[in-house]
Amino acid sequence: MSNGNSRLEFLGQLAGGLAHEIKNPLSTIKLTLELLEEDMRKDESPTAMRARRKLEVLLREVQHLDDIVQEFLAFARGHDMKHTRTDLRALIVELFEFFGDEATRRNVRLHFDYDGSLEQIVLDRTLIRQALTNLLRNAFDAVAEKGGGEVIVRARVKGELLGLEVIDTGCGIAESNHERMFRPYFTTKKGGTGMGLPMVRRIVEEHGGQITFESELGKGTRFIILLPTNPEKRGSLKSMVAVDPAEVPDSKATTKDTRETP
Repeated sequence: MSNGNSRLEFLGQLAGGLAHEIKNPLSTIKLTLELLEEDMRKDESPTAMRARRKLEVLLREVQHLDDIVQEFLAFARGHDMKHTRTDLRALIVELFEFFGDEATRRNVRLHFDYDGSLEQIVLDRTLIRQALTNLLRNAFDAVAEKGGGEVIVRARVKGELLGLEVIDTGCGIAESNHERMFRPYFTTKKGGTGMGLPMVRRIVEEHGGQITFESELGKGTRFIILLPTNPEKRGSLKSMVAVDPAEVPDSKATTKDTRETP
């Protein structure tokens, strides 16, 4: 291992240990605030009501810090990959069912189309589901900001390469933010932790793939994931997995099946 890699590994271990040390007193602070809030519920005096509002603010901030620490720990540890043959089409349909009520409530029209065989893709099902969930939540937020619109998931298989796209017709990303989108803790969302997209990229790269995006402010965003269909061959596919959107397998291929939720 090179000195550079050793230093990065050491810093990762150090940061992970620090996060653990922060987590324990943070849990104690949160529990104490909750107990204080509970003790003051029966007191209806103006002073007590003001104190409860301040406690609510403190609890929200502590929860936000706890979310950041938890996501950092997950990011720093990496993942114990569990590759299995997965029906990716069924996984995406399952996700659409999960998001169905939210889509209706937020005036989001969901579409899914695919081409090629998706029944035997070798990947970590849980992690890919997490990555797609993060991208879909971002897409929902972007579309809801415009009062509604479309979110499209496309899946294409060509040879030993899988292309996944998550597209929205939302508010888009300012060009000045493009280079920062995958940086830990960078977020444009109020209350966001800034770890969602870095985690997505980590999951994709752990699968031997790459992720990029293109976006136009006011018109929408397209995230593009390229993965090997079999992790055992990801080394030989490295040169094929490019961040150029034109490399997405048959991006304009005829759709074999389309699923939509109103």
